Amino acid sequence: MKKRNAFILLVVVVVIIPMIMLTSCTKKAATKQLTFVMVPKGVHPYYIPCYQGFVDAAAKYGITVEEAVPQKFELPLQVQVIEDLIAKKVDGIAISAVDDAGLVPVIDEATKAGIKVITFDAPAPSTAALCYIGTDNKSAGSAAAKQMAKLMGNKGNLIILQGGLAASNLNLRTQGFKETMAQVAPDIKILDVVDEGGDLSVTQSKTEAIIVAYPKLNAIFAVSAEIAGANNAVKDAIAKKHLTQGQIILGGFDDVKDTLDGITDGSIAFCLVQKTYKMGWLSIENLLAATQGKTLQNIDTGMVIVTKANVATYMDDMKKEFAGATTGGK
Repeated sequence: MKKRNAFILLVVVVVIIPMIMLTSCTKKAATKQLTFVMVPKGVHPYYIPCYQGFVDAAAKYGITVEEAVPQKFELPLQVQVIEDLIAKKVDGIAISAVDDAGLVPVIDEATKAGIKVITFDAPAPSTAALCYIGTDNKSAGSAAAKQMAKLMGNKGNLIILQGGLAASNLNLRTQGFKETMAQVAPDIKILDVVDEGGDLSVTQSKTEAIIVAYPKLNAIFAVSAEIAGANNAVKDAIAKKHLTQGQIILGGFDDVKDTLDGITDGSIAFCLVQKTYKMGWLSIENLLAATQGKTLQNIDTGMVIVTKANVATYMDDMKKEFAGATTGGK
């Protein structure tokens, strides 16, 4: 009997206990918390609601999130940030691409390391990124051109401001703007596309130079979020009596505070608002879907034109619409 009991005990030790330990380890592996990281182009208030959507969705799904921000809108800095994340072995990265072709090697590297990579806000179609979540930029540029043409009475001279000439999302906006303007208002002449590097202070100084160089200028449109910098320059010129009130019509992209303040006081005519919170939220859902082996699709998150008439209500309307947002994985 003693020998039999000893044999049973040996079976328990040799067979049953390792199985219990294996099951425990398997459960731990299955419940490993994922880490997703948002990588914007650089430091800019535009990305605040993007990251808030990212954080809120992560809380819902039990995911750890971080934001890794290059200090400037420069390709080498964004590449370095992504290389650091590859070394940290994160599970997923959502990138607002500062450049398309320039990100191909590092996104390939991340993909080979098993990291799921998507783009939001600014696509990188030449790369191995699994999908793009954001505005249909060419269509948005087209909508902006129609709005501006109407305000200009379909005639006059216009300058386009662009925050970096390598960004594919901004190039698509400019392309859509130019093509539509040529169709709907051929008497509006686009004098130049001026690179202001995504910097409000640079935009202000360049706009000051534009006002001097083009005395017959009627409008300025920014395809990125820096129209408030142009507004500062125009206001200074009006104060110095170099311009009259309303002489230059201003329009732009994105609902940063200074732009909304300009719309509220009437110095900026309109802006196109992207659904940035939704971009962040859907970035989490799609990275999660990718880790589950699902196929992803590009998602147009939409936009809204904000004027003085709806500046106080558009955000509530967007939040109501967002309640129906779902994952793009299938």
